[in-house]
Amino acid sequence: MNDINRLKEAFLNFTEASKSLEEYYSRLQDQVKYLTLEVEEKNRQLADALGRTEEAKDYLKGILENMKDAIIVLDTEKNVSMMNMAAEELLQAEAGMTIGRPFASLDFRLEREGDEGVLTAGSRRYNVIVSHSEVLDSSRGLRGHVILFKDITRIKELEAQNERNHRLIAMGEMAAKIVHEIRSPLCSIELYAGMLAKDLEGTKHVNLAEGISTGISSLNNILTNMLFFAKPQKPLLRPVDVCRLLNETAFMLMPMMEAGKIRFEKEISEGVELQGDPDLLKQVFLNILMNAIQVSPEGGVIRASCTHEGETSLIGISDDGPGIEPENIEKIFDPFFSTKEKGTGLGLAISAKIVRAHGGTITVISAKGSGASFRLSFPDMPSGLMSDKIIQEGVL
Repeated sequence: MNDINRLKEAFLNFTEASKSLEEYYSRLQDQVKYLTLEVEEKNRQLADALGRTEEAKDYLKGILENMKDAIIVLDTEKNVSMMNMAAEELLQAEAGMTIGRPFASLDFRLEREGDEGVLTAGSRRYNVIVSHSEVLDSSRGLRGHVILFKDITRIKELEAQNERNHRLIAMGEMAAKIVHEIRSPLCSIELYAGMLAKDLEGTKHVNLAEGISTGISSLNNILTNMLFFAKPQKPLLRPVDVCRLLNETAFMLMPMMEAGKIRFEKEISEGVELQGDPDLLKQVFLNILMNAIQVSPEGGVIRASCTHEGETSLIGISDDGPGIEPENIEKIFDPFFSTKEKGTGLGLAISAKIVRAHGGTITVISAKGSGASFRLSFPDMPSGLMSDKIIQEGVL
């Protein structure tokens, strides 16, 4: 009987233990379920955070890649760890071939004074502003370096151009004063030389007087160009027989051509009219013809033509001079550029401005040793208020 009671008691204890175990297991399942949900939520939050971090990283990388300034990131050993496209272009180095290399091994040279310097990479030179910053973590530990190159080449060019413009303005003001002081006695010399030439007609000394007149004409042309440069002229537009004007200008220079034994050939008609300023257009022809006379050899030929096609007047002036070097073709219309030792470099620059102000174009065809050929094209009726354009631009 006692054994049966003990057995019942054992079964009862086992049943209670089983119930207790089931309750514990049930609570454990609930806890596992809760922890699983908690882990899933944390994983989701972590994934979102990683996504945002990656998105922010891509966004930051996009910003760095599209910046105009060159940015190079170095690690603590000063090896290149990142460089944007601007840096690749500036240093002429591909990022894929550069990452991991020491920054000092890159193929460029920097001549630096303070924050500014001149960077040479390959065959190109840049004016740059250089900035170097250390990258520190939250505990002020060194994580790397950032080097920034800002290309200021264009800014330097604009500064130089602005400085040049200031000098040109000052030179223009000075030139106007000089021209005013010189022209008065020069006109008197020209008058007396003309009177002397008339008195010496038929004598062996007449060429001396004509030589004086020729020299004065050359000086007067230089002074006129300087005056146009110093003080833009207000044009008086009216119908102009441009071919007749060319013929008159050439006739005025015949003594200079004869003195140099230069032959003048022309195909010039009359009755070709356009709207323009005769004084300014005459200065164009005078500048180009004087230039042709100065470069022509003894016995050379200067050819001039004037034709009309459609609604355009075409004028050509060519010489047998030494020609123009290919690298100088684009420079001959720049102010103060001259290949002649005593040239001012203003004649062709002023001529080009006057032609453009009349709505025309001027071009030159030349090769070394084969002379130069100038081609001028003028519309019969320029579009727009060309007089206003000349005033705004000036003759330079």
